[in-house]
Amino acid sequence: MIPPMTTHELGAEAELTRVSVKDKSSKKTNKVKPKPQGLPKYRWMIFGRFVLAIFGGYAFSALSAMCIANAFPEMRTSAVLSATMLAFVVHCAVFIWVFLVNSTLKAWLGVLIPCVVFFLLNLWLKG
Repeated sequence: MIPPMTTHELGAEAELTRVSVKDKSSKKTNKVKPKPQGLPKYRWMIFGRFVLAIFGGYAFSALSAMCIANAFPEMRTSAVLSATMLAFVVHCAVFIWVFLVNSTLKAWLGVLIPCVVFFLLNLWLKG
């Protein structure tokens, strides 16, 4: 059988518990705050991604819709309608993808290179 603790022992145990809780909470409060001088650079990066997502996504979806419409010349009306509906999904996907990518350069290249490819493919399909 375990002997009961005295009040002095209970007080010492309570102090140890409080100290350990304080130590745990102090570790959580050591967060790294962003430097103020890097904030404008970050905001310009986000603005650039937003511009890319809006206009680059529009160009990407429009060029892909033109390529799909030109790929099926026999069923022209259905191809144009289907390509236009698909363009809305493509634009949303590009918008989300631009903000998912870690590197801004990768986002720009990932939108502009396929746009050039779609443009060249569209010229070839029309020709």
